[in-house]
Amino acid sequence: MNSVILQPAGNGDAKQHYIDTIINPVELSRIARYLEDEQVERLKELYPDQLIPTWGVTPGKTNGNIKKWERIQTGDITLFSGNGGIFSSAVSTYKLHNKELALELWGTDPNGQTWEYVYFLDEVKQHSIKYIDFNKAVGYK
Repeated sequence: MNSVILQPAGNGDAKQHYIDTIINPVELSRIARYLEDEQVERLKELYPDQLIPTWGVTPGKTNGNIKKWERIQTGDITLFSGNGGIFSSAVSTYKLHNKELALELWGTDPNGQTWEYVYFLDEVKQHSIKYIDFNKAVGYK
């Protein structure tokens, strides 16, 4: 069964990263040098146009994001949230841990971490769902 990933992306770095690597998908030619041959081949299969919506998460202050990232599976739905609601969704296709790739795409945060727990997406769609409506739909209070 597929899971839903609620991904905050409405402020600061996350907002810019969303523009840089989701709205403007990453060209495979830009990142291929950071990947193993089989990873490049897999991405070519998944993205024939070689334009890849890409997201990543930092390990987190206590490495808490790593376990969340480890649970991401192909077909999971990521809901990007910020500014009072859900503004986008996408489907997970592939993931890898790659610090050098993350440095190329996003640099580091103020704590010196990078978004090295990378996952690739497809079927990116724009939405305008207020948190209150989302919470009602999923049974949150």
